[in-house]
Amino acid sequence: MAITDIVVPRRRRPQPSPAGSSAAWNAWGTIASVTVDDPAALNVARRIVARQFAAAEKAAARSRPDAELHRLYGAAGRPVTLSPLLAELVAAALAVAERTAGDVDPTVGAALTALHYAGQDRSGLPVCGSRATGVRPAPGWEQVRLEGRRLQVPPGTTLDLSATAKAAICDLAAARVRERVDAGVLVQLGGNVASAGPAPDEGWRVPVLDRDGSLPSEVYLSAGSAMATSRAGARPTRSSRRRDVPVSYLIDPHTGDLPLPVWRMVSAIGFTCLEATTYATASLVRGARARDWLTQLWVPARLITVGEDEVLSGNWAAHTRPLEPTHAVH
Repeated sequence: MAITDIVVPRRRRPQPSPAGSSAAWNAWGTIASVTVDDPAALNVARRIVARQFAAAEKAAARSRPDAELHRLYGAAGRPVTLSPLLAELVAAALAVAERTAGDVDPTVGAALTALHYAGQDRSGLPVCGSRATGVRPAPGWEQVRLEGRRLQVPPGTTLDLSATAKAAICDLAAARVRERVDAGVLVQLGGNVASAGPAPDEGWRVPVLDRDGSLPSEVYLSAGSAMATSRAGARPTRSSRRRDVPVSYLIDPHTGDLPLPVWRMVSAIGFTCLEATTYATASLVRGARARDWLTQLWVPARLITVGEDEVLSGNWAAHTRPLEPTHAVH
């Protein structure tokens, strides 16, 4: 898929939400949090969300050697029966690929691996079996067959679900909390935010953090809405091994290489987190074409160019408020 985390985050102390009762912790290489409008529901909500996130990571995180996703790599094109959760995450990835005409495609796994090795000393890799240095288009999501829980991936095609899995699990976790407790809930995993149930009168107040932890804007989400922020980093290099270096894992599936550097960061609002991340991630891939696309769909979005110019789409301004000095994150 087109992304794992677009930016490899620096470890920061989890920041609690400024509205409602919340809990925050480290999960899946980023910051996770849950906020509820009823303090009595917080402990139950946190347990539900933590379990959902942990299960999704074990199912779909390519960085985990024990992840279920790795079973596909040895299948050599044979059908594999997936767990219900992984099947749902794969279905979400394929739906986004179809909706974006392949701009966000889960078959970019091999290209991601090649990009990773391109920034490292490859002298220690075996001559036979090392990734080719040349880039090539992704095989294409249309070749992936999913029927219920039965998945078949062509030989040599490597799936990566990171562009959509975190958004999809946020939607699932928020819905699961709402099923169990009588409270409004906001769930966040990195730049992915989903809500379920009632919201505070002014809406859920969600900070949009920049790469350095600063707070350039805040968004107020109405009940049942969601938001996603995608960020583009630099091409991986040997120095990217340091945790404070932003690294791009965003691939243009049509070329197999990094997309043209037009947008540094894109935030979008949708009815689900999966919908929001579809807009945000595809915009980074589409580059200059993204603005007209979002405008035609009337998607509330905020796009920051690599030159630090701000472009707004839809009714984004209606979801924001002026920042007060006390809201800054230090």
